[in-house]
Amino acid sequence: MKFWQSSHVFQHPWSTVTQAFWRKYPNDYQSSVYGTDVIERYVDADGKLHSKRLIISDWNIPSFMKFFFGETRGYAVEYSIVDPVEQTLTLRSQNINAVSMFSMREEICYKSVGETTQLNHQAEFLFSVSRIVDEAAENWLVGTITEAARKGLMAMESISVKVEDEMRPALTAIDDIISTETIRSARKSIDSSITDAEKFIDSSIEYIDSSVDSLTQESSVKFT
Repeated sequence: MKFWQSSHVFQHPWSTVTQAFWRKYPNDYQSSVYGTDVIERYVDADGKLHSKRLIISDWNIPSFMKFFFGETRGYAVEYSIVDPVEQTLTLRSQNINAVSMFSMREEICYKSVGETTQLNHQAEFLFSVSRIVDEAAENWLVGTITEAARKGLMAMESISVKVEDEMRPALTAIDDIISTETIRSARKSIDSSITDAEKFIDSSIEYIDSSVDSLTQESSVKFT
């Protein structure tokens, strides 16, 4: 049995990376993945999104293993949970064909860390073909998953940038709306203040005029 793990930090917020995850296949970097099919999807009482998908890919197995496998197309089931409160996307997957000869399990977690996203990826695999083949096959799979992970990061980075580019006009429009509303609100506040000031000045003038008239009348009475 072999164990493998890696980690990476995306310089993108979790919301962007999770969008990129759902749009990952097909991509220009991993042509070996034919596609995905959603088997089940639901939201639980806590608001978490649960998904079950079938991943179909070409294993690209070396010649010394083709005698044992025959079929080079691989099928794996992926279970994922999106927690919008904790801002985590966790998933685990396992192959469902050729299970009598080998098993491969992967666990991946995308977690929000400030304005970045932490990725933790680990896998374990076991071959049970023969003593002669098992060690070589496991070593081959270590190299394969390492290369696949590298290409996967490139794909995720590319798609994350694309997601942000697509969102930018909408965010700009929202900023413009907010700015416009802020200006309008400020103008209303200024206009209201000016109106209140004008009313105060007018009432003050009326009061002064009234006071002057009153004083004038009193003076006339005294000196008459």
